[in-house]
Amino acid sequence: MDNMTNENISIDSEIIETIIGANTKFKGQVKTDKVLRIDGEFEGTIDSTSLIIISEIGKFKGDIKCHTCQLFGHGEGTAVCSELFKFASTGVFTGDVETKNIVLTEGSLLDGTIKMAHLR
Repeated sequence: MDNMTNENISIDSEIIETIIGANTKFKGQVKTDKVLRIDGEFEGTIDSTSLIIISEIGKFKGDIKCHTCQLFGHGEGTAVCSELFKFASTGVFTGDVETKNIVLTEGSLLDGTIKMAHLR
């Protein structure tokens, strides 16, 4: 999962339990301890102890609390990641990020604040 490139999202599909598919719009709350991938549009809150993937065609608006977030698409709101928030070069986020570690790849955009702290 460390190989993030524009051309290739190499994620073992067997580990992804939930996918919000392309052309799908979801509003609401999700609480999970499994990997969640957003290919469509999600508006609401996500509370996860695992990985959240917002694909290149995915859009998120709301609040995310997770272990790790990989952003290939667009996000807006607040993100609290206990371990890592990782931007691909196509990733765009507007809002506030609180995380232990952050990776901003060249070409990615962040319009907001970053607070780096050891979260539990």
